[in-house]
Amino acid sequence: MNVVGRTFNAIGGRLMARSGRVGILASTGRRSGRRRTAPLGFVRRPDGTVLVAAGSPGPAWAANVQAQPACTFTIRGRERRYRARLLEGSERDEALVAVRAAWGRMAGRAAFGETFALEPET
Repeated sequence: MNVVGRTFNAIGGRLMARSGRVGILASTGRRSGRRRTAPLGFVRRPDGTVLVAAGSPGPAWAANVQAQPACTFTIRGRERRYRARLLEGSERDEALVAVRAAWGRMAGRAAFGETFALEPET
């Protein structure tokens, strides 16, 4: 990611997170082992699961949660622990329908990358 993208994630993403329109995913870097964050749009399901989808194939956050599924997701300042699960096939297709319905025009690119269910840890 370039400097502009990192700056947006660090500043703009946090500002958008205050509105509740995006959440902040925190995961463990698959190579560095360090805490990494990414602002992401999301959809909450009634069962407490959170759906997140990548706007392009292969973003670092997606590779990180595939390698180390334990993560946190913060919505409006409330951080919760989750376990990421990659969605595939019809389950992914159903999740993308929910994402597109919730995000409207902003969801146009969501079909190009990985889609995950963040399942609450008990």
